Parts: sequence; C-alpha cells; structure tokens
Amino acid sequence: MSIPVTTSDLAARLEEYGAACFLVSVGADSAGCNFAKVVHVPVTWDGEVLRCTPGGGTLRNLGDPGDGGGAPVTMIFPGPTPDVHSMLLDGTGRADGDVAVIEVTGGVLHRPAPAAPGEEVHC
Repeated sequence: MSIPVTTSDLAARLEEYGAACFLVSVGADSAGCNFAKVVHVPVTWDGEVLRCTPGGGTLRNLGDPGDGGGAPVTMIFPGPTPDVHSMLLDGTGRADGDVAVIEVTGGVLHRPAPAAPGEEVHC
C-alpha cells in the first residue's frame, strides 16, 4: 500500500527519514542512448523546492535553467528501518550552477520489501 506525501508533509517527513536520498536522473550518452544516473546526496527543503549538490553528470542530465522546464527526477529515501515504508518523491529538476533545484510534483510512502524474494508481499 502506498501513502501519499504532499509538499505540506515534507518538512516533517524529512525529519523522520533524514535528509539524504538517492537522486535518480536520466541522460543520454554520446551515442544518444538513455541511461539512469543514481547518486546519494543530502537535500535541503526551503518550503518550496529541494536543493542538493550532485556531481557534474547529474547536473548535465538536469540541463540548463535557460532551456525551459527542467528534467524529471525521482528521489528515494529508504525507510529508517527495514520494516518501515520508503519515501519516493517525483519532481522536476534543473541545474542552477553547481546546485540541483528540484520542484516536488508528487510523492508516496511505499510499502517495505519482503524479507526475502518469494515471501508474501503486503500491498
């Protein structure tokens, strides 16, 4: 079962989950093939956007603020313990110098994984 997370919940959720997440962005290599890039970053929430300082590859995936909208990203905050939901946030990210600025567009708390493959999944 997934539980919605709204931006009004986010400050409290970040206190619960901590401020470090896995940031997933998508880019293209020199041959034009898409690939996902995953980095572990601390984030800050200012009440409107999340900010973090990933590396140059992620910033290239997000693009230049002058090119419009931004790029889709997903942030994954593992549960504080294995039996707790993980928090997944979707958003639109853009590069602002060496900072990624992410507007959260939705989020859920996602059920914990079973202890082992093949065990009962509780949805």
